[in-house]
Amino acid sequence: MAKDPSPKLRSRVAIVLKAMGDPHRLEILYQLRETDLRVKDLVNNLGSSQANISKHLATLKSAGLIDYRQEGVSRYYHITDPTVFTICDAVCNTVERRIENDASILNE
Repeated sequence: MAKDPSPKLRSRVAIVLKAMGDPHRLEILYQLRETDLRVKDLVNNLGSSQANISKHLATLKSAGLIDYRQEGVSRYYHITDPTVFTICDAVCNTVERRIENDASILNE
């Protein structure tokens, strides 16, 4: 990222991070990490309602994190840029280190 991103760029970054900031949407991203899936597949895998999954997919699509391809009557959702997982992995690693550090402090 630029050293001092423009306000417009910061706004776009905030939209992406906000879209990623929900546990259900993160789960959807991880489901789509390996393969393209339909809403029906996500409903079955995550045990959530079709309306809820569709709402989260719309948010992720609006943020540019996912898209879909149409095959007959089915839409198959996919990750638009796999580098999104660089962000996820970096945050997960940071949180895991903090948890381990907190645990070691508590065990002293």
